[in-house]
Amino acid sequence: MPMGQYSWIGGKRMKLKKAEAPHLRQTERVAYMSLDLLIALVPLCIFSSIYYGLRPVLLVLTGLVTAVVCELLGSLVMRRRPTVADGNAAVIGGLVGAMMSPITPYWVPAVAAAFAILVVKMPFGGTGRHVFHPAAAALALCAVCFPTRVFTYPDPGLNVPIPLGDTAGVITALSPAEQLNSGAQISYHWITLLQGNFAGPIGATAIAVQLACMLYLFARHTASPLIVLPYLLTCAAGAALFPRTSGGVGNSVLMELCSGMLLFSGIYLLTDTVTAPRYWLGRVVYGILAGVLVMTMRHFGRSDQFPCTAFFAVLLVNALAPVIDRWCWRLVYTLRRRLQERMERRAVQ
Repeated sequence: MPMGQYSWIGGKRMKLKKAEAPHLRQTERVAYMSLDLLIALVPLCIFSSIYYGLRPVLLVLTGLVTAVVCELLGSLVMRRRPTVADGNAAVIGGLVGAMMSPITPYWVPAVAAAFAILVVKMPFGGTGRHVFHPAAAALALCAVCFPTRVFTYPDPGLNVPIPLGDTAGVITALSPAEQLNSGAQISYHWITLLQGNFAGPIGATAIAVQLACMLYLFARHTASPLIVLPYLLTCAAGAALFPRTSGGVGNSVLMELCSGMLLFSGIYLLTDTVTAPRYWLGRVVYGILAGVLVMTMRHFGRSDQFPCTAFFAVLLVNALAPVIDRWCWRLVYTLRRRLQERMERRAVQ
């Protein structure tokens, strides 16, 4: 609806305001959803700081501040009204920082956040109009250009805070995703996995905290269970049918779901309201397809170079989301129409 257009409502002439993308219902404004995501990131940062000290928090803040500054600069250069107040840029930067290793140099999340805003988001029109999830695209850039900076993790078992500056002397450890990719027969106790006492990204190790944040986002209608649950069930089915480690089906499923960024991507990246389908069946298919792609990449991808591949799957399903939405809507509409016509014919007879 163009600005300045008027309509008669209740006998009064009222001015209609243009709706902002992503054109959600009034109760689901972007600012509220961004606030929910930021709140859900806070426990992950606190949990990581318990093992590694203040450095993980500074990495997340580096990505967040860089994203906000880049959005302001981009808005000025493109002569657009700044949209920093909606919190979307802060969420993108926070997600970028949360996917880093605790020993990643500070310039890496800064470069990634700048790429997410200035290359992936702003050129497509800003908030509500990007085709791919900016944080997933930023991590894909880091994985290709700086893999050793992103996928080298410190050992959390040392219980020693990481230095805020040089991290050359920090003892590192293999993450469960790297161990699975190398063919090692691994088995972590489920309590250890829930506690996050294993090497991994800042926001992707605290399994219990992630599950609690998932329930919070479900309750707030910020994340859709129609996407997350089919995605996780598909990944679990793939782990059960094609195990990569010994210890039975249960151990295989547990290790696959808790390793890498599988769970984090399903909760925070796949459920983005801009890039995900709108229709309920489209969301289910979207989640299933993402799970299939993640498990396929884990089995046949470049696991030696990319221990985590979930963000690549997110980008692929982002590209297919409009087609999935359209086809699923047409399928349900066609089936309903044929069923209605059949019932009408029976009623006439």
